[in-house]
Amino acid sequence: MNQYPILVEKVSRSFDGPPVVHNLSFSVKPGSIYGFLGRNGSGKTTTLRMLAGLIKPQSGDVRVMGNNPFTFGAAERQWLGYMSEKAIIPAYTKIQQVLTLGRELYPTWDNALAESMLAKYGLSPKKRFMTLSQGNQRLLSFIVAIAPRPRVLLLDEPAANLDVVARREILDDILDLIRDCGCTVLFSTHILSDVERVADEIGILAKGSLQVSETLDSLKDTIRQVRFFGFKNGLPDAAIPGSFRTVRSKEEITVTLRTNSLTHPETLAQNWSCQQETRALSLEDIFVELSRN
Repeated sequence: MNQYPILVEKVSRSFDGPPVVHNLSFSVKPGSIYGFLGRNGSGKTTTLRMLAGLIKPQSGDVRVMGNNPFTFGAAERQWLGYMSEKAIIPAYTKIQQVLTLGRELYPTWDNALAESMLAKYGLSPKKRFMTLSQGNQRLLSFIVAIAPRPRVLLLDEPAANLDVVARREILDDILDLIRDCGCTVLFSTHILSDVERVADEIGILAKGSLQVSETLDSLKDTIRQVRFFGFKNGLPDAAIPGSFRTVRSKEEITVTLRTNSLTHPETLAQNWSCQQETRALSLEDIFVELSRN
């Protein structure tokens, strides 16, 4: 088996148009949490659906626990928990019926965990799914995803429509699941504070392509926004190595770049006979800059 519980290699997928996901590659380490960020339409949901075995990539390969999820049988399905962006539980189904079905489908289903979480979130087993608020529908979907105690957990916008307290409780439950059974988690979200709180590594998608995939500390330590000004010999025409986004005016260049020995701001300013100002970026700043491409 491959050492990565989640592996995506050179994957592309389109739907009667330009690729939604293009040449996408990343991996998630065992027992870690990977925060998957991107604007609406960037390819996050498509990627999670491929990993869940719901659609096939048109090129490249996806692996969950070393296997192709599209070919999973009943035994392999026990490995995988999936919470979709939109609820897939029938509207008139009672919560108790959902739990009963879960016990029948999953030998690994932890009914004590499911019932304790219902009580924690204040969800009555007698309620029908359609009567729940959008936030409580998300909570029930989350319970269904983690009650089988999967080895890999895929969460598509798990905290959508939840208040701050419920979001915090879901994150705590994810951490508890990892501590209990070493589950590997991939979750997409627009809530950057959640990513900063729990993610071991972060991937940022823009137009179906991965811009970065690394730890939060690495992102904050190496990605900077630099303003170059006061050019003595005019603005340079050459592309800037390691740049993600460049804005040029008549007298200045503002660039978001990854700093290294070749693209150190002071070295570039010296080479261009100009001055420079460097600004550290928050995760929100980095996300906005990289998503604008």
